[in-house]
Amino acid sequence: MSDTLLCWHAERAGLDVLEGALGKLAERGIQISRVMYLIQAQSHARIPPSINDARVEPIRIDLVDPTRHQLIYEAIQEQVLPRLNTVAGRLHLNLSPGTPAMHSVWLILHAGGVFAPGTRLWSSQPDRLDPVQFEVSTYLAEIRRHQRLDPKVPSYNPEARSAARREAMNSLFRYARVTGAPLLILGERGTGKSRLVETQVATLKQRPNKVVTLACGGLESTLAESLLFGHVKGAFTGAAQERKGLLAQANGGILFLDEIQDLPRPVQRQLVRVFQDRQRRYRPIGSDKEISVDFELVCASNLPMGQLRERLDEDLCDRLSHLCVSLPALRDCREDLHEDWQRVWGDCRVDADLPVTAPWSNALAKRLAEHPLTGNLRDLQRLAALCMAWFEPGNEAHWLDKALQQWSGAAHDSSTAELISMGSREEQTKYFHAELALRTKATEGSWKAAAKALDCSVKTLQRDAEGY
Repeated sequence: MSDTLLCWHAERAGLDVLEGALGKLAERGIQISRVMYLIQAQSHARIPPSINDARVEPIRIDLVDPTRHQLIYEAIQEQVLPRLNTVAGRLHLNLSPGTPAMHSVWLILHAGGVFAPGTRLWSSQPDRLDPVQFEVSTYLAEIRRHQRLDPKVPSYNPEARSAARREAMNSLFRYARVTGAPLLILGERGTGKSRLVETQVATLKQRPNKVVTLACGGLESTLAESLLFGHVKGAFTGAAQERKGLLAQANGGILFLDEIQDLPRPVQRQLVRVFQDRQRRYRPIGSDKEISVDFELVCASNLPMGQLRERLDEDLCDRLSHLCVSLPALRDCREDLHEDWQRVWGDCRVDADLPVTAPWSNALAKRLAEHPLTGNLRDLQRLAALCMAWFEPGNEAHWLDKALQQWSGAAHDSSTAELISMGSREEQTKYFHAELALRTKATEGSWKAAAKALDCSVKTLQRDAEGY
């Protein structure tokens, strides 16, 4: 299988540098069949279709200043990295052409695990070509390594584009690496809290293969106690044999309590002592001996912190809330929606006849910019299901438009039905005000314009939307 070379074009003697590098690689027995050749959009260089039997693929990069690291980094992420999915053989990077800032960005991306395992770095000189050893372990590289090991499991890009998600992910990366401290993740339904714990949090805590999850909703007190603590034989009627609880099963891994606010109050009180020290001591039901276990604790809730405090035992809430991350809703991270949509499509796609790449069009981009996305990732999953239902080979524009029509039409109906089915009159009223505020902001384009349309203050709308 032939390999690919990736490098910048050097304005001075650029093609000579490329030809020399290809020749030196050939002397080492490395056959390059494809060159991904990055050129500043302003360059007038004329690039031949091939050099030394290698097909040259010019990629013009809109880069105003080749000395600014951040601009180069963002340009590579947006315009180059998506193309690397088409690289079949091994990838080689020639670090030498370009500015020093360009060289630095290659090394930063490599340390972050962006490039596939086995990628080789080279430094080219007029008379030689030397391998570059730059193996730096970072949490980004570790997360991406696990994403590659299980590509069918979608998870957020660890380097988000939107400011809101980037801030949340940065906090998550810091907090998740604090050993022994409980981690609390808040976020609306459908923001992917469970998947985030099973993938990135587990990786950061270096316990990726053992996440024991309890969905706390709908459990009555006795059942929740038995599930968590386990019981000894004969502890109660029907306890014919000993049963290990989830606390014991999580030993050496992560205990994940999802929707922690739904856990019955008596069980919350019992957990206070378990979580108050690092030894995690508890007694199984019917036992007179304490057991000590070792696990990392992660909890999640779809409530904002103010409402969560009303639902949790005060002492338990104090112990769980030291390290708290609030995941933003998808409507607040629209810069990430293109990539989110691709990940959801890849997760939902089971038919080999469906395109590998998620369908895309200007109409879809516009709908994603306007849709209220009250269901967050679940809205994208609904769109994927509709696309698959209307799929017709060779006629993407038609089936995508058909799916979009039904998806947009269902947006208001589904959000309204969700409001009707949720909680007390007071809770439903809060949801209604939040949806009105968020929907108007999405339609009008800003809080200021939304406030003008609804004849109220920006502060009022932001307060209504807080936590939703």
